[in-house]
Amino acid sequence: MKKKEKLKKMAACILAAAMMLSGCGSKETSTGSAGGTDDTPAGTAESAAEISKVSGDAIKIGTSFPLSGSVAADGKLIVDAIRLAVDQVNAEGGIQGRTVEIVSEDDEADPTTAASVANKFAEDDSILAVITSYNSSCGLAQIPVYKEAGLSAVSPVTTSPDITGMSDYYYRTCNNDGMVGAQCADMLATLGCKKIAVLYEIDDYGYGIYAKYGERAKQVGLEEATVQTFVYGETKDFSTIVTAIKDSGADGIFFAGLATEMGLFANQALTQGISFADIPCVAADGCNSPSTIEAGGEAVNGLYTLGPFSLESEDAGVQAFIASYKEAYGGEPSGWSALAYDAAMTLFEAMKACDTLDRESINTSLQSISYEGITGLNKFHDSDVSKTYLTFQIRDGEIRLTEIH
Repeated sequence: MKKKEKLKKMAACILAAAMMLSGCGSKETSTGSAGGTDDTPAGTAESAAEISKVSGDAIKIGTSFPLSGSVAADGKLIVDAIRLAVDQVNAEGGIQGRTVEIVSEDDEADPTTAASVANKFAEDDSILAVITSYNSSCGLAQIPVYKEAGLSAVSPVTTSPDITGMSDYYYRTCNNDGMVGAQCADMLATLGCKKIAVLYEIDDYGYGIYAKYGERAKQVGLEEATVQTFVYGETKDFSTIVTAIKDSGADGIFFAGLATEMGLFANQALTQGISFADIPCVAADGCNSPSTIEAGGEAVNGLYTLGPFSLESEDAGVQAFIASYKEAYGGEPSGWSALAYDAAMTLFEAMKACDTLDRESINTSLQSISYEGITGLNKFHDSDVSKTYLTFQIRDGEIRLTEIH
């Protein structure tokens, strides 16, 4: 089937499901990172008439994302998008006549906690697959556990190049850092920058992007004016880094980090006279989130970033997703939301193709899946996809699609 036909069909399904959400919601079991179990309704109220259409034991899907701490806002956006996908598939009759149920865990953006969550899922035979990991370090901690258990995991966000080919049971709907870092270098070169101040967080995500950025930067003639590092979740004072940038003579900035740290850096830079309107700053996809604007306010105006999803897209499937997300949650989805929605829908399509729903059959189906989602084609090779990432700039407090000349 051609892409346009698929998207038209998907748009119709999304809109139909959105109309039913008020009467047919997903079930979500939220247990926290190590506590007891509470069954709570997720998103919308259930209708006995609609639920009765779907029979059999529930298909349980584990989710592991940060629901507390500095990146909890992004974690919530991701889980909300997964919940929306679950609501929609249940509204359409479930999978093979069975409802889908989320078992949600808070990995606290901490690799140790993430490994504990992975073990919990692996040991629970009722968990048939997992959608997981905001942080690459958390993903790397979980992968060996899922591989040993033969439990498929799909991640919308983990981007470390080290994950490529690491396991036959781990997949991701986002591009890896090699693609992101290289594109950031190209963006700076196109903006006419020559001497770049580099900032990256000291972890798998930050260094992974910086390493690939550095390779491409040499190819396109970018020099490193200064290289500065910071610690995710710990660095609050960027004044020394800002001073180093001012003294370096940089005419461009590359930032490999997340929203909270970008907000801190941007505000402290502006205090010392560095505005992104004067010195172009390109940030990796970790900053393509409303959380960046919440953290940085006016100081992040002018920031460039990238990602696979735009609220301004005219695509029918994308607009249907945005409309149903707004109806369910009252706000706009982020790029992470879109990738998470695709992760869920890709997993569900793989499940629908299984003769029997068990862990190994699901994994076999994922290996051959080819699903055109709202962020592009989800077809895996060595765990990875290859998608076209769009370029954005924050203007007047909004992440706007932009072309860089």
